[in-house]
Amino acid sequence: MAKKGQTFNKYTVEFKVQLAERNLYEGISVKDLAKEYGINPSQVKNWAKKYLNEGPVGLEPKKRGNPKGRPRTTFNSELERLQYENAHLKLEVLRLKKLQALLRGDADSEKGQ
Repeated sequence: MAKKGQTFNKYTVEFKVQLAERNLYEGISVKDLAKEYGINPSQVKNWAKKYLNEGPVGLEPKKRGNPKGRPRTTFNSELERLQYENAHLKLEVLRLKKLQALLRGDADSEKGQ
């Protein structure tokens, strides 16, 4: 588990490929490579495994987060934008009325509407 304030080393794709190839094709053990470069042996082993399964692309950093993100609302005309805004403002007014009724304590009177 990472400790507070701990910094992590970032290695280039070229460096990872070099170590993976030396392990796979030159037959240098993971333990020897790790000792030579001062890296955890399991890291070298993971790089070699990814390189073998996916090639150099597998060693590139992965993008994090939601790739799609929040969809943007586009409007074809000013009228569409105003209708969209109007609908949202009506919803906001309804929410505020409901909140006001809850704060007053007459939530039962809202059920009839």
